[in-house]
Amino acid sequence: MTWQFWVVWLVSLLFSSLLGALVVRRYRERGIITLSVLLAIYVTSANLLVPRLVHFTFLWQFILVTGSIVWPFIAQLTDMINEIYGRKMALFAAAMAYAANLMFVIFTWLSMQTIPLWEADQEVWFRMFFGTAWRPFIASLCSYTAANFADIQLFSWLKRRYFKREEGEVVSGQVYKSNWDIFKFSTLRSATSDMLNMIIDNIVFYTIAFIGTMPGAVLVQLIGSSMLAKVILSQIDLPFYWMFRFLTKDVERKM
Repeated sequence: MTWQFWVVWLVSLLFSSLLGALVVRRYRERGIITLSVLLAIYVTSANLLVPRLVHFTFLWQFILVTGSIVWPFIAQLTDMINEIYGRKMALFAAAMAYAANLMFVIFTWLSMQTIPLWEADQEVWFRMFFGTAWRPFIASLCSYTAANFADIQLFSWLKRRYFKREEGEVVSGQVYKSNWDIFKFSTLRSATSDMLNMIIDNIVFYTIAFIGTMPGAVLVQLIGSSMLAKVILSQIDLPFYWMFRFLTKDVERKM
């Protein structure tokens, strides 16, 4: 990957995190709308980019679908929603994001029922890229549902278990919060839930989408390569989650 890719990818993560923190701090009750809209954009973008397989180089060379570069954004934004608004709202936002993606698929299918005016080779390209193959679509639906449900449940469980320790102790009527405890426990829930998300997503998606279409050894290698790349990307975004967590540490939270 070029250095320009990493600069834009990291700046985009920074923008997403800062925007989320700003909206949540100033307009907590309306912040969920902004975060949910961003989540819908990210999910639709990731699935739109799925058809393209690429080489991804970071320490090693991996093979993965292009949409995988968006998945850490999705996992982090889901954590941000879960952090502030709780498990139920995170599940609702995830469902609405996939509903937006489903509507994009429906609109694409409707567009293919019309008569095009451009050249035949342009129409072939359009249908080849945007045409929905039902097996990958079902694989995407199953992997997104399973991976996000597991992510949200684990994040929520760890948050309930350790959040009181993050809230600090009362001394002489004043609450003293330990930045170390906030850092430690927020890292635990974000890192582990995102890692679980990436593992489940890869196993479910590639198994359903490609089993029987290639040798088993090749499929296992593809799953492992993509899984490792996405896990690495999901951990690179941790500093941005820490930033969001500290910027919103005084904002009301729901479990």
